[in-house]
Amino acid sequence: MNHSFFLDDSKKRALVFGGGGSKGSYEIGVWKALDELEYKPDIVTGTSVGALNGALFILGNVAEAEKMWKQIETGNVLDIKGPLNIRSFKDYRRTLTGFLIKIIREKGISSKPLEDMVNSFVDNEKKIRESGIEFGLSVTNLKTMAVEYFFLDDIEEGKLNDYLLASASAYPAIQKKMIDGVPYVDGGYRNQIPINMALDKKPDQVIVVDIHGPGLLKYDNRFEECDSLWIRTKWPLGDMLLFDTHRTEVNIQLGYYETLKLAVPEKYAGVWYTFSYESVQEERAPFYTVLHELLNGHRTRGLYHFIKEEDHQLPLLKELTKRWKTEITEKNMSLAMLELTGKVFNMIPDRKYEVADFQDEIRHRLTKMRDEEHLDPVEEFQPRFILSGKEWSEEFFEGLPMISNRSLISQILDKLEDDTMNWDNPFYRLLIMTRPFPFVIALYCKYLLEKQDI
Repeated sequence: MNHSFFLDDSKKRALVFGGGGSKGSYEIGVWKALDELEYKPDIVTGTSVGALNGALFILGNVAEAEKMWKQIETGNVLDIKGPLNIRSFKDYRRTLTGFLIKIIREKGISSKPLEDMVNSFVDNEKKIRESGIEFGLSVTNLKTMAVEYFFLDDIEEGKLNDYLLASASAYPAIQKKMIDGVPYVDGGYRNQIPINMALDKKPDQVIVVDIHGPGLLKYDNRFEECDSLWIRTKWPLGDMLLFDTHRTEVNIQLGYYETLKLAVPEKYAGVWYTFSYESVQEERAPFYTVLHELLNGHRTRGLYHFIKEEDHQLPLLKELTKRWKTEITEKNMSLAMLELTGKVFNMIPDRKYEVADFQDEIRHRLTKMRDEEHLDPVEEFQPRFILSGKEWSEEFFEGLPMISNRSLISQILDKLEDDTMNWDNPFYRLLIMTRPFPFVIALYCKYLLEKQDI
């Protein structure tokens, strides 16, 4: 992918926003990047929160849309007392239980706050209709449970916001929306990303923004016939009904930088994080020098007989590939190690980093963790925003001494630094074979600490 994909306005272009509730803040970041790239689509389609973002996109004020998103808490969208105070997995479970009780008792939570917000920010239907952009959205007919697709010409004037609200009504969590006697609910149930709507308009080029929303995804083979780009993140974006301003800020930045990585790879690099391309290239030489020394017995003498064996290296690479979710090659190994270590130490992907600054912060967190082990929790590791259920589970396991990756990294690093970790020792052999990930990250941390001293 290169910059020309975004600048070739001779082609008929389509932009498709997927659904996913609070995860839709990521789409605002994508929009910011597209604005910066001067990307102008001819067709915009969306479902659920993607339909709302699509309407805002056509109105054209990304700063206003970002302002709207940054002020949203769960209580601004649903009739729930808020803001929610979720600081632990226990709080998270209690909140979800409260949601469930309210949903059952009231047959869905009122979306009146969401309706008020939609009417406040999508306040110029006439401008959307006169924009020259073909805008479409989808809803699910609750009677037939079939998805229905509507372009502006299919929607009676003055009712666009009703359809936007219907498209975002995540029934049964949110009450259905009645339009002309027909009960409508979230359009994402039957098709979470309405690519087919855009393809019906015969574009030459399609950009899809996928925020991992719930529901079915109907893939359309016509997608292969267009120049296409699928923008999605490897990061979790939160739970769809838990809106949190801090998470929103991170998601917006994530969408922005991940789009720029695709558009301008000569300036931005990274898989999970975003780095300046130059700093990633500069890091390769010192990393591979140390790796070569490690594999040739000039470092960690006690482990040399293990490290030098290819049969022992392959399981380590397999484990790293599984966690990085991208194939690791000789060319990208330094980046993989950098990013995986950043993830272990809870580095946030909300900015463009210089590699040296990123490594400095890892060293800072590593030092604090080792200094404060068994004392107060390290502040930098505490959640900055409301976590999803999966993320809370990961945090829970990080608090268990014999399971925590960070705890094992610290213990292994102590042995590596005084070179007392020996492959011939049955305990260490078992540890490396059963927990290869913290072992490899500890090796990388040793590299970072030694690099600092050079």
